[in-house]
Amino acid sequence: MKWNHQPASYNSPTLPSYLIHLILALSGIPSSGTFTVSGPLVQPIRAWVGEDVQLSCHLFPKMDARGMGVKWVRGPLVVHLYRTGKEVQEVQAPAFQGRTKMLREDMAEGKVTVIIHQVQLSDSGQYTCYFQEGSFYNETSFDLQVSELQKGAFSVTGLAQLIQAKQGEDVTLSCQLYPKMDAQDMTVNWFRNHTLVHRYPTGKKLEESQGSEFQGRMELLKHDMAEGKVTLRIQQVQVSDSGQYTCRVQSPDNYDEAHIELQVAENLPTSQKTLAIFLVVVFLVVIIGSVFVIYFFCQTQLQRGREVASIVSRSRRWLE
Repeated sequence: MKWNHQPASYNSPTLPSYLIHLILALSGIPSSGTFTVSGPLVQPIRAWVGEDVQLSCHLFPKMDARGMGVKWVRGPLVVHLYRTGKEVQEVQAPAFQGRTKMLREDMAEGKVTVIIHQVQLSDSGQYTCYFQEGSFYNETSFDLQVSELQKGAFSVTGLAQLIQAKQGEDVTLSCQLYPKMDAQDMTVNWFRNHTLVHRYPTGKKLEESQGSEFQGRMELLKHDMAEGKVTLRIQQVQVSDSGQYTCRVQSPDNYDEAHIELQVAENLPTSQKTLAIFLVVVFLVVIIGSVFVIYFFCQTQLQRGREVASIVSRSRRWLE
């Protein structure tokens, strides 16, 4: 599928496009050659450095976008490309490789969302979202403004630098604000290897969110947040949960973060444990047995040497 550089014209040049959209909307019959694209309701999109940002576009009238081509660009850079039912990474700009994710859950309703992880100041700019079906396409553009928080008003310290656990255990990761202050009205983000794990947004009435890998296994303990202590509990940890966790606490103007390393060891099944113990015992028996065999062999050889020496000595005396 090739992307045209100019929007395709409608079949009837005398009929205004807004009338076509109105007729289609009233009739409920979508046309592959007549749709518009709208961006986020709130523009521009504002974010802080290090946050994950969602960029969403919608088709009007609603129609299934799963068979369309969808492309996100920022200037000449390809941010994300979806074509023929799959995502194409070969043309993605290096600055965005490994940092974008496309949400497909609402594509049947004409909504496409791209997540940019760990946005930087350089990600600021105008983004354009293209939808294409056949020879027709349409687009919309909006701005992303990324700002940098300042450090200095408070600091965040991890209460443990390294936590070791066994698979299946529950683990708590804690960080502390200094000087002690209420963290309930701050934004708290937990990351694992730069991937969002848990987000506690500013304000107690806003809904928290979790990374897909930790759904239902993670909880932010709030009983000590008024004292500046932020604790994340992970239930039934897996070996794949190992990694560097970052606790980032953010006020309207400042932020700081701390890092905690989690190492999860795999539990061997009972049969494997028994086999391992058996092999260790056998190994020790072989080693100890070998030592005794060598010892007795050396003792036997030594005794024989003494007997030979004694015989030689007696023979010499007899000859004399």
